[in-house]
Amino acid sequence: MRGRPRPELNARARWAVLAGYVAIIYTSLPWGPWIGLHLMRTRPGAWLLGPGLGVVATVGVLALLVVLRRRRAEAWAYAAILIAGVGYAVALSALRANRLERTHLVEYGVAAWLAWRALAATAPGEPWTYVAAAALASAIGYGDELLQAIVPGRYYDLRDVAMNATGALLGTLVIAAVHGGKARHKGVVPAASAEIASPGRAG
Repeated sequence: MRGRPRPELNARARWAVLAGYVAIIYTSLPWGPWIGLHLMRTRPGAWLLGPGLGVVATVGVLALLVVLRRRRAEAWAYAAILIAGVGYAVALSALRANRLERTHLVEYGVAAWLAWRALAATAPGEPWTYVAAAALASAIGYGDELLQAIVPGRYYDLRDVAMNATGALLGTLVIAAVHGGKARHKGVVPAASAEIASPGRAG
């Protein structure tokens, strides 16, 4: 009989996925701008990195609010989603002159999600995993910029460090709202009337 996968194996697999994602980010540094510029020259890419990201973010926030309502989530979860929505709007607006930099928000939002999955598998149900995920994804983003200082054609930029951290923080805020904002259900206590009376008990 096959049992369920052991938690430690699940955690190792998730850490391996995170490591693979980081490896892709770091090894693609020499070609990142070239790929981004070619994407921007296509109609779908120009739309996605232009008004498209704003549309996607708006639709995503509305969809998440619907999900939270169906789950009867706690009030703080709604507030977290709305704060994240405002944060994305401000960040996208600030980068309207340099649309290629908008990819940092998505890139490190995904990094935060993968980091949280690995941490949550290692320490299930622990609230600190959200903070740790944001910190770990931000550290990965900082490492990205440090490597750019030695990669030909790339350069270290504190603004990119800040944008990587912003993507990590906003992504973690959404993750915490979706996974940590579920309504708490009270345990069901069997009613006394549900007890089965024995045949010999007097009425």
